[in-house]
Amino acid sequence: MPASATVPDRRTAGSPLAVAVVFAAAGFVMAQTLARVPALRDSVGASQAELGLALVGGGLGSLLAMPHTARLVSRFGNLRVTAVSLVLASLGWGSVAFAPNVWVLAGLLVLAGAPVGVWDVSMNIQGFRVEQLRSRTLMPYLHAAFSAGTVAGAGLGALAAWQGIGLGQVPVGAVLALLAGLAAVRAFVPVEDTTAGDGAQDPAEESSTGRGISVLEILIGVVCLGAALAEGAANDWLALLLVDVRGAPEAFGALAFMAFNVTMLLGRLAGGAVTRWWGRDVVARVGGVLAATGILLVTLVPSLPVALVGGLLWGLGVSTIFPAAISAAGEVPGRGTRAIGVVSTIAYGAFLFGAPTIGLLAERFGLDRALWLVVCFLALMVLLAGALRARPPWRAAPPAPARSRPDPQP
Repeated sequence: MPASATVPDRRTAGSPLAVAVVFAAAGFVMAQTLARVPALRDSVGASQAELGLALVGGGLGSLLAMPHTARLVSRFGNLRVTAVSLVLASLGWGSVAFAPNVWVLAGLLVLAGAPVGVWDVSMNIQGFRVEQLRSRTLMPYLHAAFSAGTVAGAGLGALAAWQGIGLGQVPVGAVLALLAGLAAVRAFVPVEDTTAGDGAQDPAEESSTGRGISVLEILIGVVCLGAALAEGAANDWLALLLVDVRGAPEAFGALAFMAFNVTMLLGRLAGGAVTRWWGRDVVARVGGVLAATGILLVTLVPSLPVALVGGLLWGLGVSTIFPAAISAAGEVPGRGTRAIGVVSTIAYGAFLFGAPTIGLLAERFGLDRALWLVVCFLALMVLLAGALRARPPWRAAPPAPARSRPDPQP
């Protein structure tokens, strides 16, 4: 038997490394901008409420675009869709440094958010497909790559803040992410039927059947929403809280944001083994408690070292929940990768209402108290974490023959 029959080549079984690079590029381009939120706020002269409303632009654009991703993948192929979305998203993120006021910033974030949403769903679909083809748990490691990108991006932002460099670092970082992503996306494989043996349709074709969303998808989506809200709150507000409320220098705020992402990375690197040992639902419950504890430490204890520890717990707790929810969505019977798009869309609701709600609450009650909203959603997430329990394994059935349109090779 030829070696290729037992050890599939990259074109047949996909390249986890290539998908990981695309995940890392997504994390990098976002974090190297968000690490400079205090400088960006000062640049456009925004209040906390105005900044919160501006930050909703990214979530709004993503939420509008995400439901159409599966259809785009069906028509144009996963490679093309991911490549075009990462080009547009990188250009969009890079452009925010040039916003002259908060309303232009909001508009630029809307324009950047749409391709970000497509990029997010398409890379998760590709990751789940490669996970299926290789019969290995890969999603936590792919999201660890995203966290590695955020660590690198936050590190770049912290270095720029420490050196007193202006926002010109943002477009430079966006170009770096763009080049890395385009180099890696060439190795993507076609998206095929991910529910073989279930009697399911091709996942990309399912998006246009008009079938309703299942209760299980909604429950998984709410769990994912809680994780996304906790992660997004740290992205948007952690550095600002330490600078404005605790009186830390901007470089310390960026450093704390980087530390949050370091624990996200470490948690996701360990997430595959921990999830196999404990199960996705237990990991989500423990993670929710850890994240809530971290937020309470950051917001209740007026000490920078304690706030740093709280940020570490915050990142560690939330690290494994989103990838666990994505894997659970991919196992929803008869839904395939369509469920990944549905769950991702629900989760991105956190970016739609999270930033402006926290911003408005911060204006009235203070930013530290406003973040208690996230603790409430984490408590709800802990209650619903049973939705992430493993379903009958998709690995029991071999992959179906390709029925989707192959991706053209550059």
